[in-house]
Amino acid sequence: MSINPDFIPISHVLTESRPRDSMICAWEGGILVWSDFTKLISRLTGAFATGSTESAIVACANPLNFLATLLALWHCGRTPVVPSNFRPETLKQLAAHNGREIDDANVANLVGQTGPSRLGQLDPSACRLILYTSGSSGEPKWINKTLAQLDAEVTTLESLWGNAITGCGVLATVPHHHIYGLLFRLLWPLAAGRPFDCCTCASPEQLGERIARFTDHILVSSPSHLTRFPQLMELSDWKPKPRMLFSSGGPLPAETASTYRQELGDSPMEIFGSTETGGVAWRQRHGSPDEDAWTPLPGVCVNRDTDSALLLDSPFLSHQNWRMDDAISLLSDGRFRLNGRLDRIVKLEGKRLALPEMERRLESHPWVVCAAVVPLLDTSRLGAVVVPTLAGQSALNTYGQRVTKQALREHLKEAFESVLLPRRFRFVTELPLSERGKVTHQELKSLFESPDESDA
Repeated sequence: MSINPDFIPISHVLTESRPRDSMICAWEGGILVWSDFTKLISRLTGAFATGSTESAIVACANPLNFLATLLALWHCGRTPVVPSNFRPETLKQLAAHNGREIDDANVANLVGQTGPSRLGQLDPSACRLILYTSGSSGEPKWINKTLAQLDAEVTTLESLWGNAITGCGVLATVPHHHIYGLLFRLLWPLAAGRPFDCCTCASPEQLGERIARFTDHILVSSPSHLTRFPQLMELSDWKPKPRMLFSSGGPLPAETASTYRQELGDSPMEIFGSTETGGVAWRQRHGSPDEDAWTPLPGVCVNRDTDSALLLDSPFLSHQNWRMDDAISLLSDGRFRLNGRLDRIVKLEGKRLALPEMERRLESHPWVVCAAVVPLLDTSRLGAVVVPTLAGQSALNTYGQRVTKQALREHLKEAFESVLLPRRFRFVTELPLSERGKVTHQELKSLFESPDESDA
């Protein structure tokens, strides 16, 4: 498919000619135009050029500041490091190895203190971005991306859907600092010359307010948001309706896709991928018997390992024959079906979590000897099985299970988002083990078959 003539790769976008008054984004202060956007990046580049470390942590909650900081760090030869979340415990862990932390307050201060710096073309192979995500070992895992890889993916997205969304603004319900939001909400719009909105719309009311800024728009969303919206609003009242809906972060229920198809005329476009791989495949459910199958993105080749794991060759990866921990079955037409995860990483509300990471965090509490975290039967909630220390048992005896459970949840909240926290707890004298000395997850799950006080 042809590429929009206004499309410019991120590595060249600041040196190509764009109208000074073209809109970049809408934010609380109104709108930001191209000339002011380049001025912001120029001043930040001057401020970051004197840094003594190779990398810097980008923790800007404002998408505009986040994008400008990425570009400025690249322009002065430094590597942006993007945490999986902006919680204090997470930022503290990264600070020891990744230099200074840059947040919205820093951006405001730096812009007022420094003069402009000259901007040039970026070297897409030399510019790097480090994203952190949950590793299967339980330790946060860093993912190294080059600008060349990001540019390749943005170009692919534009070739597939750019012509269908010409003239659209970009609204979003997902954060900008995860790979999906970074690509679909910031980098792709910037390269294509489409304005984006800085508000992360969590409710239909917010969406309604923001649609007024962009009469023609697309929505970058997630299965959890798209599943809730029909319960909170009449989709037929969504006027004007979005030109396209994108969904990523987990599978969209078939019934949800059907609801949008009936009310808006089209189902959301689902994107399958990961932080490590970038985008892998897409699908759009049309009510056909094979609607659950995925089509690889252009240039992406999918194969199947001996244990059914997905093997990947992709222009968005640093090396080929990349193994993913997703079991698949291949179809004769080149598409594939997903058949579940092979590791201990789960997705809840579209957010990725390594269960060992949460177990380690629980075990750092003085009330916990050891812990095991398991997805419950509906896979949308977690259960935590805890062996208490003497102090933990004393807390249970004194305060009861409800207070003890809440204290452990507060401890976890320092490192994990609320939607990821275990909803149910069980306190046991020892974890159930098999004859080989391994924790038996089936027995762990069986502990939650009957409710008790800690579920309240």
